[in-house]
Formats: sequence, C-alpha cells, structure tokens
Amino acid sequence: MSSLGGERLAQAALLEGGLAHDRSHGLFDARSDEISYPSKGRRWRTVPMAASRWSETAGLEVSADGVTFGPPETQSRALEDMLGFPPAIREYAAAGPQPRYRRAPIHLLTNADMARLRALLPDAVLDLRRFRPNLMVMLDDVSAAMPQDEWLGREIRLGEAVLRATIPCVRCGFTSMEQPGLPMDPRVLQHLVQDFGRNFGIYCEVLVPGQLREGDALALGPAVAEASA
Repeated sequence: MSSLGGERLAQAALLEGGLAHDRSHGLFDARSDEISYPSKGRRWRTVPMAASRWSETAGLEVSADGVTFGPPETQSRALEDMLGFPPAIREYAAAGPQPRYRRAPIHLLTNADMARLRALLPDAVLDLRRFRPNLMVMLDDVSAAMPQDEWLGREIRLGEAVLRATIPCVRCGFTSMEQPGLPMDPRVLQHLVQDFGRNFGIYCEVLVPGQLREGDALALGPAVAEASA
C-alpha cells in the first residue's frame, strides 16, 4: 500500500505494472481527500509506523502497529487514533485516485549500496524498510560504489522475468523517519544527499513478466533501446 510499510516476500509475481498487488491502494485524509505524504506533511509523520500486506484469501490487510492486521474497515479506528484524523483507504483505478508516483517502476537495490552506507554510518540502525526497495540483489562483490548505475539502459534477467534498468532512484525524507524498531535519524538522508547524489538504487521497467523467487540468479544482458511512447 502506498506510504505504509510493506512486507518481505520469498516469492512474488512480477507483472508489467510492477510486483503483483504492490501499491494498489493509497491512504487519504477522509475529510479533504489529501493523499498521504509522510516526508513533507507533519500531520502524516506517524504513517511509517503502520504496515500493510496482501493476503490471497483476505486481500489487503493493514495494521497501525505492525502487529495486529485486518481489513481496512476493521483497522480504521486504530489508524485514526494514530493519525489524529479519519483516514480513507482507496484502491487506485483509471478513473479514481492516483498515486503520487507511477506504480510501474521497480526499485532495485543491492547489498553494495547498503555496505557503503553502513561504512559511512557504522552506529546507525539501518534496515531495508528505510529505503523500501521492491527487489534486493545480493552481489558477491560489494566493493564497487553503486555498481548498478552501470546497468542503466541494460537488460536484467532475474528468475523468469526480464527488466530494463532506466534511471537512478531518488530517495526522500522517508528514509530518515521513525519506523518500528528504527529511530528517527536525519543523518541517513544527509549521507544519501552528500555521498550518493540523493540516489539509492535504480528504477527498472518490466520487459517480460514472470515469477521471482528468493535466490534467483541475476544476469546482465545487452543495452535495450528506449521504448516508444
């Protein structure tokens, strides 16, 4: 769900529009229809403490504390207590509300990025949840700085799917905000700005959908021409 923390999956279906069920819904102020914007609006600052997940039997489930999950209608009071105003959870649709950003891009991050940031912030509490990648790639060699930048424009084969690396992924103040087990730490964003050009990982588009599983091997292919509009 857009703005709420997600879940770690051992496998997932990668579709043309992104991971199945990813960012299919948004969190809004029920009174004004303003969409959640945790990194810019103080009134939304508690949103990263909440979480969402997808159940094949129950559909979208949300939680205000990361522990008690349920359908949005059963968790609305807990979310309201957390936010201080009534929330509305709505599905994105062609004729309805739209996300603040395109849902299509896949955010890919590597352990080389994390290793470099940990070296810069050895005493920080770092976790993938701060950066919210869709895919985490584990490289054997983590010595190179931002190695995936060299993949831009190239084909990436991962499991049954084929991606194309498009542009660097800019991260925002969300990375420094408090989340369950992660304290507020402005230094995280400061180092992303100073040492990473504010980028952390890359965006990819889906060329060939397929199933992804933890442990799938990654292979780099040739450069791929830009798709026509």
